[in-house]
Formats: sequence, C-alpha cells, structure tokens
Amino acid sequence: MIDCIIITQPGMSTLEVSALQSSKLVKEFKSYYDKARSTPGGEFKSYIIKYDESDRLDRLKKLFDRNGIEWSYTNSATYTGWNYFSNKSEVFKAEPNDIVVNANQPNSNLVRVLLERNSKVTDSATYDITAWSLPYVYGVNAFGLTNYVTQVSKTVTAATAAVGVSSQAASAYAIRWNGMNSAKALASLLKKGVKVRYAEQPFTTQGINFEKGTILVTRTSNQSLNGKLDEILQEVTAAAGIGYYPLSSSFVDKGYDFGSGRVRIIQAPRVSLVTGDGVSSLGMGEVWHFFDTQLQYPIHLINVNDVNKNTLRQTDVLILPDGNYRMLSDKSMNEILKEWVSNGGKIIALENAVAQLSRNDWGIKMKSDDKKDDKKDDKKDEYAALRKYENRERDMLVNANPRSIYKAELDNSHPLAFGYPGFYYTLKQDDNLYEFIKEGGWNVGVIKKEAQVSGFVGTKLKEKMKDGLLIGVQDMGRGKVVYLADDVLFRSFWENGKLLFCNAVFMVGQ
Repeated sequence: MIDCIIITQPGMSTLEVSALQSSKLVKEFKSYYDKARSTPGGEFKSYIIKYDESDRLDRLKKLFDRNGIEWSYTNSATYTGWNYFSNKSEVFKAEPNDIVVNANQPNSNLVRVLLERNSKVTDSATYDITAWSLPYVYGVNAFGLTNYVTQVSKTVTAATAAVGVSSQAASAYAIRWNGMNSAKALASLLKKGVKVRYAEQPFTTQGINFEKGTILVTRTSNQSLNGKLDEILQEVTAAAGIGYYPLSSSFVDKGYDFGSGRVRIIQAPRVSLVTGDGVSSLGMGEVWHFFDTQLQYPIHLINVNDVNKNTLRQTDVLILPDGNYRMLSDKSMNEILKEWVSNGGKIIALENAVAQLSRNDWGIKMKSDDKKDDKKDDKKDEYAALRKYENRERDMLVNANPRSIYKAELDNSHPLAFGYPGFYYTLKQDDNLYEFIKEGGWNVGVIKKEAQVSGFVGTKLKEKMKDGLLIGVQDMGRGKVVYLADDVLFRSFWENGKLLFCNAVFMVGQ
C-alpha cells in the first residue's frame, strides 16, 4: 500500500507547465502518433517474419502484443524483400503461418527501432549495447519490404492432426526439441520423476519426421508411475504450451529405434550455481532468474568459498557465471575441479570464466592479439602516443566492441546445438576469441570471416574478430566442460540463446 507520493521540485515544475499547456500537449501527443501512422520512417514499409515450427515466433508475437505493436498473419503470396539471414534481396514465398508487421501504425517508430537491421547510433561512444534487431535476438528470419503488405489475416492456419494413435494405446511419446517450451516440458518431466530419453539422430515413424534432440518417453521405462504417465504428460505439455505425439511402437521406420545406443537417457541433473566474491552479480542473477522463473528447475546456490570436494559430490552440473574467480588462480583448486570433471562432472563456464579457464591449462586457449600492425602504425607516426585526455573514451573506440551481433556457424549435430539451424546469432560484448579445439573436444560454435551483422565494432578490433571459437565442449575423462564465451542469457532479453543454455544443462554429456 502506498501511503504517500513525494514529488521533487523539478517534477512539480513539469506538472505545472504541463497543466498550463495541456491543450497543446494533447495536440502534440496526437500529432506524434498520427504522423507515425501516415508517414513512417525507416528503410522498410513492412516486415514479414517467417514461421519455423519452433516457439520463437510465438514469443516474439507476445513481445509485440505487450508493446502495442500491430501484426497480422500473411496469406500465401510471393514477394521480394531483404533477407535478414542471408543479407541480400531475394524473392520468397510467404506462408499462412508467417506474420507481417506493417510500418503504417501508431507505434511505427518503435517498430523501426526494434526491427531495423542496423541500429542507428548517433554516437558510438555509448555505455550500452549497439545492436538489438529482434530477428537476430529471437533467431527468426525476417524479410524487409519496400511496400506495405495488404494480403493479411487475423487468424492462423490450424495445424493438422499429427498422429492417429490414442494416448492410452501408445507405447512411447515424442516431444519436439525446438524451443523454450520444449525445455520447460523436459524440466517438469524430470522433476516429476519421469524417465526421459533424447534422439541423437533424426528419425521417421508413422509418417512423421523428427529431428535430433527429440524428447522420447517410453511406457515400459515408466511403469513405476503406476499408470499416471498419460496424466503427467498431458499436464506438463499443457502447462508448457506444447504438443506431444503418441507413438504406437518404439521401433521406427527410418533411423534408430528407441532402444538403440543413439537414443540417450537424460538424467535429472543436480545443478549448482557459483555465487559470492568475484562473481558478477548480474551474470549470476541472469542464470538464477532463468532457472527460477522461466525454466522452473531447481538450482542450488553455492558460495565460491564453499566449493570443495564435499560440495562437488552433491553436484552434477557446476555453472560458473561471468566473474573474476580467485579459485581458478589456485593450482590445488584447479586440480580438485579437474578431478571432479574427470569423474563425470560437468562445468558450464560463461564469459570471463572461460577466459580464466583458458589461462589455467584446461585445454582451451585464447587467441593472441597480433601486434605487428600496431608496431607498423607506431613507426609511421612517432607522435601516435600524444593523445588528448578529453578524447580518451573516443580514442578507445578503435578497439571497442559495445555489444554487437555476430553470426556464429554451428555444428548442430552436437547436442549443444540441438534445435538450431547451422548458425546462431550471438551478442558479442568483448574481443575474446579462442583457438579451435584440436583434440579432445568439439568446436560447436565458431566465427569465421565477415561474421558481424549489426552494431558497432572498432576498426582495429574488426580485423581481429575472425577464425575463432565461441562455443565449445571439452571432453575430460567421463565429464565435460562447456565453454560459452558470450552471455547467452543477456538480461533475459537474448531469447535465441536460452535453448543453447538448456542444451548445455540437459543434453551435453548424457
């Protein structure tokens, strides 16, 4: 309950002037939205965003609804537009489940800001991110059109029924692994004690194609649930907003049967998140919030000073968020962690935690900077060191990366990249790149040449940001170390990275 509201003097002055100019204020307010509707600015007049059978587009539509952005479903038609993913103009076909956002609407300025390919930053000396184009944030392809789209519909095409087997008669169930809804369903099933598997390879059964990563639940493996399996599945999938497929047999028409070694059991992991001295409160908070409010899977917070052999025995997955870890500079602590991983543990390291592991002989190495060009520049201009103090921030921009978007190529045959196409858009906040893992590991996400797609990057840094590792998995005995060099959960805003993080927790090392 609010007992009182305190208004400061500047606040009172604003209210007083607003009251005196009330008619003009209302007029200008209306004029702003009328102009936005009648003469929208920006590169494109409309945007068509493609449906891809994942839940990414559904989450984007909810964001539009929360912000008052008008959208409609498209009808089948052929258009020419700028492909965000290929970065070129193409002829494409719009399908009924795709959506269109026309710019001639009251919130057209917000539409332009959120959907423009390259953010317009008036001054690159910014403290915050310089790239936020939603098609890259959500990982959904979009096309920018120079004309409005008038062939629209307010209703979506109903999905056809997938299978004809009743749930009670099924011997197994399949859930597609293609988004956060899939991950929520998996987390809930594991919490309820359901034995779950995943398909390492694509398969076909009952005329339906399933991709790698598909979640499988067999009836024979869950007899301990005393006949409640169907009830649990219905409850879990309904809560997650996702469908499931009852299957008549564990034998498939194409691919590996469910009893094969290519169909892996998913153990419910005991997850611990490191907190405390040296750990970024923002980085830790993102992970904690993700588990607590979105994934809704139990996570244990462990202070960095309490990480030892005893606490590690109670942990299957140890998450090291961004931070500056004193323990990673301690040789004995590194040996304890390595022994735990070799015995079957899994570390998920994010951002600067990856950099610290790279300096302590964990099998990953940071790419060294090439100083040759700098030396040449110094020889050309002997007065290069004479800089003005007032320009110190701007002088640093040549080596700065204030959060820009890069396209990483993915090996989506690896469990860490299940549910993704052959690429992933990452928000790069620094210049950290790592050498490719040559032995005992997997280069799952790498940057090659000309990978930047949006945002500001300093001229000197741009040349260095190529041919390096961002996402990898190191094999160590019976365990794994997952390297995520960038923040895949950035402010809970980077939607496209959330499934990647779930893969790291549940899929890798099973």
